[in-house]
Amino acid sequence: MPRSITRNESSLFLDQGGVEFADCRASNPTSTVVFRVGTTTRTGLHWHEDKTEYVQVLQGHALITVGDKTAVFGPEDGIVTIPRFVIHQYGRADETEEGSPSQNADLRIKEWTDPNDGDKAVFFRNIISCIKDKEDGLWGGIVLLVSLFVVMHAHDNYPLFWAGPKFLGSRVQMTIRRMLTHGVLKMTAVIGYFTGLKGTYDEYTPTS
Repeated sequence: MPRSITRNESSLFLDQGGVEFADCRASNPTSTVVFRVGTTTRTGLHWHEDKTEYVQVLQGHALITVGDKTAVFGPEDGIVTIPRFVIHQYGRADETEEGSPSQNADLRIKEWTDPNDGDKAVFFRNIISCIKDKEDGLWGGIVLLVSLFVVMHAHDNYPLFWAGPKFLGSRVQMTIRRMLTHGVLKMTAVIGYFTGLKGTYDEYTPTS
């Protein structure tokens, strides 16, 4: 399918929000994730295995989950550190008492990683561009879902499909959830290989 050329865009947005990108040549590149007023979209529970992630609220209030703790954060709360392998997600906090004063403002969150190799921006660019290029109909939806999983597999982003049984303990629980998620993503990566779906597209990714 034809793909839009988005690699030189300084920002990419959908109806619910989007991402503003720092100069890819910067020594410590960051991405600013924007959730527009009224959206209920969240990042979804996921984890990373190669990088520690940092998020900082620049504007508005965010409901952030890190591990088994969920709290509201604003610009005054500083940097939130998300260690490797820890499940997390974030989104607007409009329905909370602390977040309700910001319900008429866009939520803006800065993200970066350690090591800070710019791969986070590449992930965002390919995810959003795949969504923007989605074809209509059921088949288009299926192709998009597989495409998103292929991108996730290539860029250290592991969605939580099942938390695993708590009664077996946290170590077994983590092993089960990793086996399931890695299995699904590896399967879709194989499908992508044979169908031309990629984790990184030249059309979406800056060359420098």
